[in-house]
Amino acid sequence: MSHHTDPSDQTEPLNPSQVQQVALEKISYMHGFAKSSTAATIIAPLLCIPLFDTVDLGQRLNIWLGLMAVAVVIRIVLISSIRLEDKVQTNFTKLNWSVGVVTTVWGIGWLMLVPEMDAVNYLIYQVISLSILFVGMVGYCVNWKTFYSFALPLKVGELLFILIYIKLIIWPIAIASLVNFYLALKMGFFFSKSWEKSISLRFKNEKLFDELVQERNVSVAANIAKSEFIATASHDLRQPMQAINIFIELLNLNNLKEAEKSIFLKMRSSITVLNKMFKNLLDISKLDSKLDTAYATFELDNMLEDLLPSFQELAADKKLDLTCQHEHWLVHGDANLLSQVLINLLSNAIQYTSTGGVIVQFSNDDGKLVLTVEDTGCGIPEEDLPFIYKEFFRSQSSRPQHDGLGLGLSIVSRIVNRTGGFVSVRTEKDKGTAFCVHTNFDITGLSDSTSQDTADVVLSNASSHAPAKPLVDVIHLGIIENDNALMYAYLEFFVSLGYAVHPIPHEEDAFKNALMTIPKLDFILCDYRLGDKDGIYFIEQLREEFNQTIPACIVTADTAPQHLALFKKLDIEVLYKPIDIASISKFIASRIG
Repeated sequence: MSHHTDPSDQTEPLNPSQVQQVALEKISYMHGFAKSSTAATIIAPLLCIPLFDTVDLGQRLNIWLGLMAVAVVIRIVLISSIRLEDKVQTNFTKLNWSVGVVTTVWGIGWLMLVPEMDAVNYLIYQVISLSILFVGMVGYCVNWKTFYSFALPLKVGELLFILIYIKLIIWPIAIASLVNFYLALKMGFFFSKSWEKSISLRFKNEKLFDELVQERNVSVAANIAKSEFIATASHDLRQPMQAINIFIELLNLNNLKEAEKSIFLKMRSSITVLNKMFKNLLDISKLDSKLDTAYATFELDNMLEDLLPSFQELAADKKLDLTCQHEHWLVHGDANLLSQVLINLLSNAIQYTSTGGVIVQFSNDDGKLVLTVEDTGCGIPEEDLPFIYKEFFRSQSSRPQHDGLGLGLSIVSRIVNRTGGFVSVRTEKDKGTAFCVHTNFDITGLSDSTSQDTADVVLSNASSHAPAKPLVDVIHLGIIENDNALMYAYLEFFVSLGYAVHPIPHEEDAFKNALMTIPKLDFILCDYRLGDKDGIYFIEQLREEFNQTIPACIVTADTAPQHLALFKKLDIEVLYKPIDIASISKFIASRIG
């Protein structure tokens, strides 16, 4: 035995709210169709007048037309009274009556008019009736009850006509009409259920979409919370790290004994590892908040000459060769972001390489800069490759031997992807790894540089703290810092370099008194969080007092995008904690040189 399967059987049942929504959509659709088809309702009986004029109908035609006119008026009134905000069932009742009243009068026409007509007119009336049926199906079968209210009155008159006037029937036409009527009812019911099924599926998809949006919002909120935690934690931890960095460099200025030097070097090595971790945390929090790109044309030589010497020292400590192959190119892109990528790749390469060396290579791929960092290290296990760009991922094989948070490659991936490039990797166990970074930075030409290739550049003394440019005149440096230990370290260091250092208090009254004792300022070094007032306030006060835009730098751990935008707007540069005192000194010298 075969069983009929309703098209809606395969969907989840609608809840009351969804049922209500489906009903409203049905009413809205049919109401619109009913209004637009009112003109056709008026025109259809008028088209039959020429047929009726061929036979003697007496007053029957006038009565039928009068009934049709009344039916049309009732239809118009009912349709006009429908308001979508009314009760659903009330609107359905009005719709059902508005479509049924006209077709009822049309069905009466079979008994009042057709018996006096000839076969041709009978056929024409039949065709018009079927046309009305199928046109109505288009508009009303979204709700099978409304369609039946439309179709049944249309055919009742014909069925009675067939029963009463059997001899007048053209049987093939009549049978075809009844078959079509049956099919129309089946199609109307099927279409109504199919329409409900489609609406049900739409609701289901909307629900799934809402769930996905909700899950995404939860994920975004969790990511924001993570970033805020990282930013807050790193801010609180970087303050003492900043002091440690400066004090360790102050120690380096003293003549240490050999035994003390060994301890000092181990301390500095450990602090370097901590600084790297904080730097990666800072980079992650900055990337999560906003990636601020600053595209400009820069010399590749200059970037590498600033960056590579420190890595040459790291490589030399491990007896590794570090070479760099590149042309003297001009590049249009963000030099800072490219530096971040190279720093993280080089750090990884040197960290995971015990013998051999590291090769840095810059190449040209159809006008775009390509960076490759290749090492002879331990390689990456194949099972780890899908996860190497995930935050905080560290291979189990590397955990015992190497320190780190597992953020370096994640930072590389984020920067490269967000600037329109991509990263590829090839690796072989115990033979090495090569990361190839295809950037979206344009190679615009050759620089005027006459320096040697970067691989052959003579290393600068990494422990030197002297300004980049010899001091001809005394440089007046204003420092605003609420940490007494840091202020002492700053004083000791910059005085030793020959700066005229002016410690400026951040308390309002003391600040105003200090201004009277400062003859001039060439540079302002300022912390950001200073109690009631922030560093921006004091920098602006000092600039106003000396009536000039004094070069200024804020040293902070704050990565909030709104603060970074404000610093940029006010022409205040930023250095992020923790930072070694040598870098601060070099930065100041470069800005006042």
